Amino acid sequence: MNKKIFITGAEGFLGSHLTNYYKKKNYKVFCSVKKNPKFKLKNVKYFKCDVTNKTKLKDIISNIKPNFIFHLAAKSHPLFSFKNPIKTISINTIGTINILQNIIELNLNPKIVIACSSAQYGTRIFKELPLNEKSGFKPDHIYGVSKLFQNLVSEQYFKMFNLKICNAIIFNTSGPGKTNDVFYDFSRQFLNQYRNKKIIKINCGNILNKRDFLHYTDTISALDIISKKGRNGESYNISTGKLITIKSLLDYIIIKSKKKIEINQLKENLRVYDEKYISGNNSKLKKLGWSPKKSYKEILDEMCKFQK
Repeated sequence: MNKKIFITGAEGFLGSHLTNYYKKKNYKVFCSVKKNPKFKLKNVKYFKCDVTNKTKLKDIISNIKPNFIFHLAAKSHPLFSFKNPIKTISINTIGTINILQNIIELNLNPKIVIACSSAQYGTRIFKELPLNEKSGFKPDHIYGVSKLFQNLVSEQYFKMFNLKICNAIIFNTSGPGKTNDVFYDFSRQFLNQYRNKKIIKINCGNILNKRDFLHYTDTISALDIISKKGRNGESYNISTGKLITIKSLLDYIIIKSKKKIEINQLKENLRVYDEKYISGNNSKLKKLGWSPKKSYKEILDEMCKFQK
């Protein structure tokens, strides 16, 4: 009998790719979505449900009786959290509690993976990097606070109810289909001008900030291995451990395109909530047999449509 997977937030970037990943592996895949996705996969069951609606969520989980739950539903942008703090806290924290409380009330025992975020670590001094799961958390904004709360809540439910649960602390993940990140921003500006202009102008913010970038396929494979081999009650960094400057992305676009590119650093693009640099130690996850296969260059190759 095929295992049953339940994915929340399946209309999102990572959720849609995770859904496709398990569909291809012939799992029985069930998804909750807040709004109908643009493209529905065949042989995947979609439920329209807001994770803050505990009763409806309970009915869905009761009907499915999943073997695995991946909780990805969230408001996932710091800027949104500044403008909508109550909504961010509600979706990211109450939604998580609803998942876990329903599992207890239904007396089910699935393996649960909670999608947390590197934003919960907050700004650190350079010598602290790469951060490991014991580095402590100092979030800089409401979004980071909400993701930290998810982490802490899942730990409490493990201690109190012995749920089979792991936290996946996900660092900057991108790839085709992702929006509202630096890869999307740069590739969109590049492609919009590539065919028609001799000099391409790319507007940006602080290009000296450093990040730990992951291709979405590596994040998906990490989530899979955590669900199968992760120790209950533990957190795992999904990261490369490598610091890459934003400038490196622009340099790569210049080299690969062989175009003259003018870089414009705009004051309005400088974001006060941005961590100056952040990277994660992935040695704990590597012990489960995982390692990243792709770099930021493959992300740009795909999003800027460079020929290999």
